[in-house]
Amino acid sequence: MKDYLPSLTSRPKQRGTAAFLMALLFAVPAFSQSGVLLPRDKDKPDPAVLSLEEMTVNVVIDDGDARVSVTQIFANHSKEIEEGTYVFALPTGSTVSDFATWDGPVRIPAVVLERKRAEEVYQQARAQAIDPGLLEAGERDGNDPKEDSTFTAKIVPIPAFGTKRLELEYHQVLPVDRYRQGFVLPLKPAQYQVQTAAHLKLRFELHSTQAFDHFALESKAFPLQFSQQDAHTVVGTWEGSNVSLGEDFHAAWQLDARSSDSLSVIAFRNPNPGLPSPDETSPKPRQPEPGFFLAQTLIAPPVAAAPTQTAPRDVVLLLDTSLSMQWDNLERSFAALQAVLLSLKPADHFSLLLFNQDVTLFKPEPLAATPEAVQQALDFVRASKLRGGTDLGKALTAGLAQAKLPNSSLFLLTDGNSDRGTTVITGKIATAYAQQWKQSPTHPRTNIFAVGDDANLPLLKLLAQNDGVLENVLATEPVEAKLNTFLAHSTSHPVGGLHLDISPSSAIHTVYPLDDSVYAGSIAAWVGDYTVPAKQVTFTAHADRGDKPLNATAKIDLPAESLEHPQLPRLWAQARVNALLDQIARDGETRAAIDEIIELSRRYKFVTPYTSFLAVPRSLLRPRVIRPGDPVLRVHTDPAITSVIALFPFGLTQPLRHIASEDQQKGSDSDRLWETRFLAPTDMQDGTYTVRLILRDLKGNTYAEQKTFVIASTPPAVRVKLDHTRFHRGDAMLIKAGATATTRTLTARLQGAMPVDLRWNSAAAASTGEMRIPDTLAPGSYTLSVTAEDIAHNVGSQEVQIEVVP
Repeated sequence: MKDYLPSLTSRPKQRGTAAFLMALLFAVPAFSQSGVLLPRDKDKPDPAVLSLEEMTVNVVIDDGDARVSVTQIFANHSKEIEEGTYVFALPTGSTVSDFATWDGPVRIPAVVLERKRAEEVYQQARAQAIDPGLLEAGERDGNDPKEDSTFTAKIVPIPAFGTKRLELEYHQVLPVDRYRQGFVLPLKPAQYQVQTAAHLKLRFELHSTQAFDHFALESKAFPLQFSQQDAHTVVGTWEGSNVSLGEDFHAAWQLDARSSDSLSVIAFRNPNPGLPSPDETSPKPRQPEPGFFLAQTLIAPPVAAAPTQTAPRDVVLLLDTSLSMQWDNLERSFAALQAVLLSLKPADHFSLLLFNQDVTLFKPEPLAATPEAVQQALDFVRASKLRGGTDLGKALTAGLAQAKLPNSSLFLLTDGNSDRGTTVITGKIATAYAQQWKQSPTHPRTNIFAVGDDANLPLLKLLAQNDGVLENVLATEPVEAKLNTFLAHSTSHPVGGLHLDISPSSAIHTVYPLDDSVYAGSIAAWVGDYTVPAKQVTFTAHADRGDKPLNATAKIDLPAESLEHPQLPRLWAQARVNALLDQIARDGETRAAIDEIIELSRRYKFVTPYTSFLAVPRSLLRPRVIRPGDPVLRVHTDPAITSVIALFPFGLTQPLRHIASEDQQKGSDSDRLWETRFLAPTDMQDGTYTVRLILRDLKGNTYAEQKTFVIASTPPAVRVKLDHTRFHRGDAMLIKAGATATTRTLTARLQGAMPVDLRWNSAAAASTGEMRIPDTLAPGSYTLSVTAEDIAHNVGSQEVQIEVVP
């Protein structure tokens, strides 16, 4: 994809008097997923200043809910009091549930506050020359929560020749796909930026009501010593010194298909009310906690029918080529595009549309998916350029117009950040598309592959409700597994008529499904609560499966006290909050709904659009930031601000443009959006720079803020080595490559084959990967291209000629 031009893009907001995000490269890049502490004024870890002395990780997985507790002790090797920025990249589907720092022997925990109060403390801290952050649920507008992927916290002070202890806990729901389930602890950093732990302890526990087998450690760097391993439990530990965190911890297992179509129910109830939140000055007496339950069934596939002729497919591909899709987003979208095209048969048809603020068609009519047509389409994409903003509404309308044949499906490959068109409001875009989709004669399935850490998931989820599937992949996640799941689900349908009956119904207070769509080979789950214990309660899961419908039954007692499965209260609370947020999006805000969301968020410790998550050093609440990523200057201000001017260090004075269409107009959350684009001079040296913001309000008062950004412009050098250059079709080609130290990703590409990510191999002292020569590749000479992207998104590559023989 080297033909694409570098560009600047726009992204979501971050709060404060003038909270903003910008940079050609962030001052806090994601050098590691394992939790790093960056010294002040440095853009990467420096163990000579702050080193990781101890790291303890405790992983407990209970029926698909992973609770990961990480304790890290960093040592300050300087004679000065240091400050640092703590960065921890979160996996997909995870939420921070706790954070704490230690001031000597005193543990300083985090608390959840109502957003309005949290921002008052935030402003008070800023007024006292303290640099706070704020951990909030990201938003597209006032209504839609958006998941972010990086937890960031300012850590002050770190005593001279002393240590700083940090604790972080997050929860993650582990999906099941075709009976397969797994867990990844993200330790692997960006390429070559390996963090070393002087001492590392890892404890792993897996508990599953569903039987499982084929448990395997996919990563070899952490060979667990098992103290228990059977069909329902695995317990293992590992400990090492001077451990290079260059590989993720990855475990996977297969759920036993023989337990399919049976229902299991677990419960938790602690009759003793919990303690009040530590920030409550006059706490009200707590009422006894209700009980909670989780019902799950592993869905078996329907009985296979006799083989029939599959109807030809008509596929419409929409590829986002706006400026926000540069670098990694574009690479992953192109990989998805190529995978879909290569999955088609010559009898199938396809249309290809590239879109930004305009729409460009590859061909005016659907084409037969011959190898020649597929190759021409890929060449068409490679020759295109990134430009402009994103008019998603226009692209969807054009895509529906191309879905002219039976058995149609629409594949949308995008980050979903629409900033052009008749509307940029999430709900309006989704409603307009749903209306057009209903009027379409073919009703194409709307399958969406969302890319990037800041993809507009609320909008894309709504679009995928039109008989489609949504899969999203973060920048730090491998794309292969997500892409395989996406392709499998895009050609199948969720289980229909899925619901849970409970008898007597009076035994249960509320019940919520945990997934909108469930596919054969995965788990359907419901979580609920009950107010009083009950005997012999019958749970029955139903689903439509043609000639063999699902009717799975379990009968249990709902206990008065059961302290196993402590994750259930939090799991239920998040499901309840999601239901309330859906109600607000549909019917508007009510005081009762908002109050309940705030209360549940505070009690069970997770962030919502109405609450913020703050840690409390000494007498002030010091917030923690989830930081998205973006190379453009975008500012959200109080409505009283009438102008914003940016003073760049290279002499440019740039007024920001008011984007009225994205202003937030609701009560205390109201604000104004300002934006500008800029280019750094070509002769500007690489390094860290400061930009100043000058803000003026209605009364003529002037405010100033400043932030830093980093310029890195030298592309990485790539060196490729093959054992030989002559291969037969079907051979496995071992690729070895090296690149400069700032390299973030290495990807190998060959015409007709899926891209392969190269990973660091200590034994080979290089990044390695294996690519299979396609069986269908014609004999001849081909170009193997290995592309390196560094942390500033500079791209370098090397090409090697290979020969394919019959």
